[in-house]
Amino acid sequence: MNRSSFIALFVFSLLCTSVPCVADEGTLILTVKVKGALPDTGQIFLSLFASEDDYLKEPLKYKEIKVDDSGEVLWSFKDLQAGTYAVSAIYDKNGNGKLDTGFLEIPKEPIGISNDAKGTFGPLFFKKTSFPLDHSTEITVNLTKV
Repeated sequence: MNRSSFIALFVFSLLCTSVPCVADEGTLILTVKVKGALPDTGQIFLSLFASEDDYLKEPLKYKEIKVDDSGEVLWSFKDLQAGTYAVSAIYDKNGNGKLDTGFLEIPKEPIGISNDAKGTFGPLFFKKTSFPLDHSTEITVNLTKV
C-alpha cells in the first residue's frame, strides 16, 4: 500500500468512526405513554422538564394531546440531548383547557409524574421524579387522582 492510499484509508476510517458520534448527538427520542384516562374524553397536557430550576415552572417541551379511544396518549419528544429529565401529565378530563383544583389547590383531575412518584403534601421534587436519558426509550406515566 502506497502512502497516499494509506492516508486516504486513514481519513476514511476516521470519518466512519466519527460520524456516528455526531449523528447521535441531540437525536435521542423519549416516548411517553400516558395511561388511565377515559376513552375519547378530554386531553393530556404533557410537559418535559430538564432541570431542577425549571421543574414544574418552565417545561423544555410541552404538548397538548387528545385522549384516544383506548384512554391512552402516546407522544415522542425528539431531538433530546443525553441528560436528566422529568415528565408531568395533567388530564384535562372536562376539556376546559386547565387543571381544575379545589381546596388548597389540590387537583380535582388526575395527574401523572414520571417514575410514578407519589407525594404527601405539595409538589414532588425533581430528584424524586427525574430519570437519566442516555438512549432513546419509552416510559409509561400512570394517571392518578390526588
